[in-house]
Order: sequence, then structure tokens, then C-alpha cells
Amino acid sequence: MFPLLSEFDCDPRDLHSFPTRRSSDLDDASVHTIPDGMELVISTDASIRGVHWPEAFPLDLAADRAVCAALSDLAAMGAEACWAWVSVMAQTQDDLVELGKGVNAALSRYSVELSGGDTAYSSIDTLSITVGGLVPKGKAMRRNQAGKGDSVWVIGRSGFSARGLRQWRADMEEGYFKRYLEVIKPKLEQGVKLRELGIQCCIDVSDGLLQDASHLASDSKVGMKLELSKLPGWELLCHKVGETSAIHAAVSGGEDYALLFTAPEGMGWLDSFATQIGVCTDGIDVEVQLNGTTLEGLAAGFDHFA
Repeated sequence: MFPLLSEFDCDPRDLHSFPTRRSSDLDDASVHTIPDGMELVISTDASIRGVHWPEAFPLDLAADRAVCAALSDLAAMGAEACWAWVSVMAQTQDDLVELGKGVNAALSRYSVELSGGDTAYSSIDTLSITVGGLVPKGKAMRRNQAGKGDSVWVIGRSGFSARGLRQWRADMEEGYFKRYLEVIKPKLEQGVKLRELGIQCCIDVSDGLLQDASHLASDSKVGMKLELSKLPGWELLCHKVGETSAIHAAVSGGEDYALLFTAPEGMGWLDSFATQIGVCTDGIDVEVQLNGTTLEGLAAGFDHFA
């Protein structure tokens, strides 16, 4: 019923090797007590070899990235990450071991308890990851809370991971951006901080800046005007790949897992740890500008079935 932990070099009845709290017992299913005044936040992600990571990508890094991508969804809600349920489908036993190393490394790094999962043979290496966290009741940040006149902010870069993917696929041994694909750092602490400061509207940028900003705009029934030149690392990105490629990577690339959020007027001191890149406007469209000039014909972002 529960082979995952033992195959990941961890006794399923003894989680002391994980620097984490024991809030559940391993059995046929995990049992969790939710503290009074808190709500449970759950997110599920899948990660597939050749789709979410290149064929030649190290499997331990692929699994580490997959866990961190799932945890980023909790960060966007302002939740404290607590539990993970991980199922791994692998082509070989060696692949299973390498994927297990990555899973354990990520969960240990963020003190998240592995509460269940499974393993199975598959013709394609695949991970299915569910994560759970806690947030004070009624305080989770959501996509539908932006208002006209709110400022638009970002924590993290956009476009760097997309360029790293291109360099991996091109077999570039010394590609500058490869490091940004190899490691995801879910902004869990920043997400909690935003929620505690009273931010109500947030999303993580996983499918491209334009696409994810459009989710906020559509759900909140506002428009947005974004300025690319204000993005963290924009000048470096342009210097390395040129302006045209930088635009495509930043707008449509995704996979950087930045936090994109909105804030009402009077919270300008956010610039101590975030960067303002735009404003919410009338309408429902997202307008992307570069140095004040509106860019046309931009690709929205990643489409799983394109």
C-alpha cells in the first residue's frame, strides 16, 4: 500500500529523518487535525519527462523542481506548507531512486512532511504531487481580489527559466540561464509575509507573465497595464539575449515561479522586497508595454495541449 518512503530510503513508520512536525500518522491514509481558526489549502501538480523537463535533465533535479513547483501554489495563497503526497511513476529502479532523492531533498529543505504516496512502473518518468498547507480562516490570497487603481507588483524574475530551458535543449554546457531552470525556489516565506501584510490578490507566475496576469485581471474584472522594463533583471536579460528574445521569454516563458500580486494605494513601502511593474485599470485586458509603448501580438504563455 505504501512503498514510496522505503524506496526513497526512509522507513514509512519513522519520519524522524525529516526536519518536520509529526501532525499525521502513516496508515492506509493520512489523518490530519486542522487547528481552530485555520483552513486547509491543497494543490495538485503533475510533472512529466520530456514535457516539464528535458530528456537529458538530471532526474533528482527534475523531482526537486516538481515538488517546489507544487509548493509555489501554496505560496501564492499565503499558506504555510505542511504536507505532501507524492506518487512516482518510473521507467527503471534507478530512475525511481534518483527521483526519490529529489523529492526528499525538496521536502527536507522546506520542512514539509511526506504524508503518503505510491510508486509504479511507467514508460515515461512522471510525478504526481499534492501539497497541503494552512492559512488563517478567510485570509487566503486569491485571484479575484484586485481592484481598479491597485498597483501590480512582482517578487522574482520572469523569463530566466525559459531561456534556461532553451539552453538545456540546445545542449549548451555553459549556458548562463541553465541554473534558473535547474532550481526553483518557491516563495513560501514571501507569500506568508504578503498575506500577513493584508495583501488579498496573488498568483504565482508558472505559465507566463501575460497569461497569469490575465487570470488575475479576468477573475477580478479589471484591466492591467504592465511595464516590462521594470521587471527585476530586465536589463540583464536584454543584455544576454537581445530585446526581442527577452520580450518573448519574460511575457510568455513561465516556470520562474515569481509571485504576482496587487496592492491598494498607500502600500508603496512594499518596494523593500517587491517591485511595482504596473497598475490595475478599467476593462479586462492586460496591456504590456516596453518603455511606455504598447506591445502587440504577444503570445499568452504555455499551453499544455498546443
